Amino acid sequence: MGRGPISTGTATVFAVVIAAVMMTAVAAVLLPPGDGPGLSLPDTASPVEVVAGHNGTAVIRVAMGAANLTECRVYLTDPEGGLHNVETAVLTDSADGRAAYIFCFPAPDRSGYWITDEPKMVFTTAYHPGVQAFSPGDWRVVVYDQTLRKNRIDRVVPVNGPSSPA
Repeated sequence: MGRGPISTGTATVFAVVIAAVMMTAVAAVLLPPGDGPGLSLPDTASPVEVVAGHNGTAVIRVAMGAANLTECRVYLTDPEGGLHNVETAVLTDSADGRAAYIFCFPAPDRSGYWITDEPKMVFTTAYHPGVQAFSPGDWRVVVYDQTLRKNRIDRVVPVNGPSSPA
């Protein structure tokens, strides 16, 4: 029983069906799962920004609503590409939406970068002689959630000088 070639219309239908199946499979593998049904779109408000700390020194503000920072590791990449671990100064699991601040304060045997949700640590000299300036340039902030095993925040924030409010 010999059959002839399929029609152009039938070939087109099969090609469209195969393309749709392949696109669905690729999207399922490549797109990260969101927090709910449908696609996860990025927030329009950035969870990371540069604000002026004590004496106008730039500090990085991280929105607490973006992640439970007590269950996360925070990393900075400086403008030259150096990776820095951010040490915890004072940090609580605050449900009231307070912000946390990343600041520079060199200490022996430590990275020199700290995170706190205690505003007095960055806006006053109540705990230390004062925070130091980040070097100008683009700093990358990564907040890695150890419980979920994924990045909760991965943003680049420009620091333009000693006082660089976002």
